[in-house]
Amino acid sequence: MTTPTRKPITPFTLLKWALPVLAGLGVLALAFAMNWEPWFGYAAVIAGGLGALMLASEHFGVRG
Repeated sequence: MTTPTRKPITPFTLLKWALPVLAGLGVLALAFAMNWEPWFGYAAVIAGGLGALMLASEHFGVRG
């Protein structure tokens, strides 16, 4: 029985994983610039981190 080969991790893949976190940081900066409640920006960063984790886990074949 052969094991499936993993997809390579390219710089584009890393950029794709980082986009949700970067978007969350952008929302955090916007929240402070617009004088919104800071928890809105913090929640966006957390959601971006979870999104990046989901993209990375899907790349490695972890589904849940």
